Amino acid sequence: MEAAPPPRTAWLEPGRLLLGEHPAATGDAVERVATLLGAGISYFIDLTRAGECAPYDHRLPAARAEDGRYVIFVRRAIGPGEVPATADAMTETLNYVDRALEVGHRVLLHAGADAGRLVTVAGCWLRRRGIASDPALDRARRAWIAACGMADADGATGELESETQRRYVAAWHESGGAGDTADDATDLALLGRLRARYHGSLIGLACGDALGASTQYRRAGSFAPITGFVGGGHWQLPPGAWTDDTAMSLCLAESLLATDAFDADDLRARLRRWQREGECSSTGQCLGITAAVAASLQRSAPVEGGPEAVVRAGIVALYAASDPSRVFAGAAAAAAVTDASIPVRHAAMAHAALLLAALHGARRETLLATAREFWIGHAGAPPGILDVVLGAEARPAPAARPFPAGGDPFAPIRLATATVQGGGGFRDGLLAIVNRGGDADLAGALYGQLAGALWGIDAIPAAWRGAIRRATALRDVADRLLAAALAPRS
Repeated sequence: MEAAPPPRTAWLEPGRLLLGEHPAATGDAVERVATLLGAGISYFIDLTRAGECAPYDHRLPAARAEDGRYVIFVRRAIGPGEVPATADAMTETLNYVDRALEVGHRVLLHAGADAGRLVTVAGCWLRRRGIASDPALDRARRAWIAACGMADADGATGELESETQRRYVAAWHESGGAGDTADDATDLALLGRLRARYHGSLIGLACGDALGASTQYRRAGSFAPITGFVGGGHWQLPPGAWTDDTAMSLCLAESLLATDAFDADDLRARLRRWQREGECSSTGQCLGITAAVAASLQRSAPVEGGPEAVVRAGIVALYAASDPSRVFAGAAAAAAVTDASIPVRHAAMAHAALLLAALHGARRETLLATAREFWIGHAGAPPGILDVVLGAEARPAPAARPFPAGGDPFAPIRLATATVQGGGGFRDGLLAIVNRGGDADLAGALYGQLAGALWGIDAIPAAWRGAIRRATALRDVADRLLAAALAPRS
């Protein structure tokens, strides 16, 4: 027999899709979240806007559960009394629900004090299953009323959702009528290629970080060249585990997705949880944190450190790819949370320009020219800065630069960019970088993120894709960043 749902929740689809109140709405959020997790909920979809209710996603476990899944939090914001701006926005939300259910998650769908948007989304989900609008709304409405413990369902029907929301459910339908088939096929093909770039960028970032961690701090020629995941290195990692570059990037991604904006305080809080508790790490521990980053987090103010902050700019590009001006501003701001150096911010902006070019379909041959166009049009900084960051045609000195890199924030990005342009594929380019030693994890992460965005997930060796730690969680973050980039914005 199906277990009874937790208090103030009700199954819309028994054992699979739960409707309920916001976990932080009443009582102890810690206890509430624990109860939901105990009921098997592993996918939380929040329909509130950032700041509307107290956050709870930081209370969700970062480690893999006993059944092998990670607990996932997604925000698909709809304002109180409102409906999604477009049918596509609703479709994306329903796709999150269905994709989670397909892979075996139990999903909690919740709003805040205003539950009309929850009934609206639930009604559209039922309509997707062939149920007419009135019965769909009635079923969704009664589930919410049952969750709240109301005895008189009929007495609440006139107040729960607005007339606009009722009309929305009645009129909602999936796009793709007979006249749109060719256009839809084209759109799906384009979306598929873009999704491959997003997955390639996140998995590539982690692969570069993991491979580079094995040779970090070592001098080229002092070790046998690696050809795949071997683990070990300075941090004595298991094969496929990654360090600070990917962990801090994931902290930024989760912050952007949770707040729907760049929030330095929220990011700083997540980085502190990574430092103390290993949140967003590959091993459950904070690995690779530099003295400069630790000092910045302790003081709540950046210090001048090194180029580690540059790689996080790629996450901003993924999150806001459809708004380049926002990307450049966010890249500089994200770097400034842990590094006070102006050159580091310029390097971060240059990396963001390269990621934008890759995500917008640039080829190897046109990468620099396209990045320059984005810079001129949206960076709000002189083109000469980009030239300084990338150097003459982005070609580094032939010899590997020994560790430490002299505080030069441009050296890793020049190396990564030049290697992408060097004519090889993802595997050969990444191995060439990490076998130089030195700042191998950072240079490898920059290269992997850029090359993965340029060539897509299939360019990464299948063995690496299968062996990288937390690959499922990385792909989920990529999908959520893609949805955020495509979402309509006011």
